[in-house]
Amino acid sequence: MGKPTRRVEMPTIKTLAEMTGFSIATVSKALRDSPVVAPATRDAIFDAAEKVGYRANQRGQALRTGKTYQVAVLMPLTGASGYEWDGVEYTQILSGISQALDGSGYRISAHIVTDAEDGAAMARQIAGLGMADGLIFSGILADDPRINLLAETAFPFVTLGRCRRDIDYAHVDVDNEWAAHAATARLIEGGHRRIALVNPHRRLSYSLDRLDGFTRAFVERGLAPSLDLVVEGDLSTRFGKDSTEALLARPDPPSAFVCVNESTTLGVLSGLAARGLAVARDVDVIAYDDINVSAYFTPPLTTLYLPIEQLGRMLGQFLLRRIAGEGPSRLRQTFQPALIPRQADNCRMTSNPMTGGE
Repeated sequence: MGKPTRRVEMPTIKTLAEMTGFSIATVSKALRDSPVVAPATRDAIFDAAEKVGYRANQRGQALRTGKTYQVAVLMPLTGASGYEWDGVEYTQILSGISQALDGSGYRISAHIVTDAEDGAAMARQIAGLGMADGLIFSGILADDPRINLLAETAFPFVTLGRCRRDIDYAHVDVDNEWAAHAATARLIEGGHRRIALVNPHRRLSYSLDRLDGFTRAFVERGLAPSLDLVVEGDLSTRFGKDSTEALLARPDPPSAFVCVNESTTLGVLSGLAARGLAVARDVDVIAYDDINVSAYFTPPLTTLYLPIEQLGRMLGQFLLRRIAGEGPSRLRQTFQPALIPRQADNCRMTSNPMTGGE
């Protein structure tokens, strides 16, 4: 008879405690990414776990703790025909969240939703049925039913964006009021007075923030805001192009555009080209970019840039802390994008490009 096969013992939390010198309790908390564990301690424990090939038994943990070890993310898709940009930015958000969850034992569970009503129903189902241990969602409305629902419960959630109600909840956001103000003020300083704002639908909270910043830039300089040049839509490239062509056909067209995202910016550039106009020669355009597309625009545009992957990482970090029991009051972060000037953005249009008249 041959020698009996020796059973290979799988590494356990006790193994990691012996390797690192930390207590079993500390190791267990570090593996759950508890905020009470110091970063250096956590790193040492995770390094040891990687060396010995430790993998948490999630099924056993779920039975002991009642947790799913799932993080639910609501992914909004418009369902509109021909929408060119649907889901593009969300790959970067998911990448950032995934980076934050790495080593925590949690996995992403994506749920497709088509509108706010669908999202509220899905949030209610996830929280009510315990389908996940926490929830992340975006597309925040000025008065958002998902926030209203979840803020009254103990269910952990973090939002990308802020509603306009005074509610205590964890969130990560961009300072959209500042961004629109900075872009508009720059164009006003360059001599522009007829400035178009290409904006999302007004029911979205950040649309109102951008409108506030746009308006403030005019008021601060004693000027009447060009509110007749504010357009709202689905933020598709087609919307950007159609809106640009319609605005340029007006008797007093814009000499500059402030765009809300990369998709609408591409549409604006196409609409300008269709009318024989060129950026930096006839019209100025300031873009907003979160996936580094604007670096490849021709010509290069002045851009407000903030990597959306960075926001995704913080969303994941905040949700882990909420799941661990930390209150929402300390889990709020608003980022200010960087203004990257690539053009002088000075007014050149002194007459209607369509008619040649004043």
